[in-house]
Amino acid sequence: MNAFWFCLLGALFGVYLMLDGTVIGAGMLLRAGGSGERARRATVTAFGPFFLGNEVWLVVTVATFLAVLPRLEGALFRTHYPLIAAVLVIWMIRDAAVWFRSRLERPGWRRGWDRVLTGASTAFAAALGLLVGNVVTTPPGSEPVRMPFGWHPLLWALTVTVVFLVHGAAFLVVRLPADLIGGPLRVVRRLAPAAAASYAVLLGAGLLTGSPSQGTGAVAAEATAVVALVASVRIVAARPRIASALTALAAAVPAVPVGLRLEPAAARSLAAGPALDALAALLVVVIPLVTAVQAWTWWAFLRRIDARTPVFF
Repeated sequence: MNAFWFCLLGALFGVYLMLDGTVIGAGMLLRAGGSGERARRATVTAFGPFFLGNEVWLVVTVATFLAVLPRLEGALFRTHYPLIAAVLVIWMIRDAAVWFRSRLERPGWRRGWDRVLTGASTAFAAALGLLVGNVVTTPPGSEPVRMPFGWHPLLWALTVTVVFLVHGAAFLVVRLPADLIGGPLRVVRRLAPAAAASYAVLLGAGLLTGSPSQGTGAVAAEATAVVALVASVRIVAARPRIASALTALAAAVPAVPVGLRLEPAAARSLAAGPALDALAALLVVVIPLVTAVQAWTWWAFLRRIDARTPVFF
């Protein structure tokens, strides 16, 4: 039964990284389609239908974690409070930029919020990577992490940032008008090999140092990410949807080492049986419903935008 809850939490977190990774990456690449307002407007329109659904998925993930592992939450917050606070603040700034950029027609207003969106998206990816790196290297309940961080968390920050860039670029190749996909195509071709190399370094470093987070599952996940990223370079122009699915696999990989690192502490922090039974009765309705809505959204909107495409933000 414990394994079920651990796998569920890992799957929820991994799917969140897949889903919001497209928005984070697209936010970093706001000018990749071109420097004019049409290109930036097209990028926001591209991720608009998926934005709120990703937020709902994050809420479900965090709420499930707090309900299933109530005692682990305190230990994690005590150890990683500065990074968790930074992630939350950056996340709110990113969301504010998405909501506010189109509220006024003035070019200066939009350019200002575009800079905020690009900067906050980049900071969001880096902060998530730092948080992942510190979680896999620091046991929950330890002294709070402080700057400067070690090389392993910094490498995770670089890896997550580059992977989200590639994932967002592959997504934009699918969604942007054909005349605007040149920039995102170049991003995938230039940065996917670098992202694969980063995962390869993390894989080798974990094996050499005997990291607790580097079990068989993490080795398989990181090796799969390397293959997926290399393959995406070869097919992104001809098969952009498949390339986007491959980069999504790479974006979800951090959930595996995080889960392996937290599993011993999580086993001691599981909620009581009656509470888990009540939660299971709720989740058996909520998770299929949210999954169905997400699946319909992606099925309905994952196509190239045109003049008839609805604008959400």
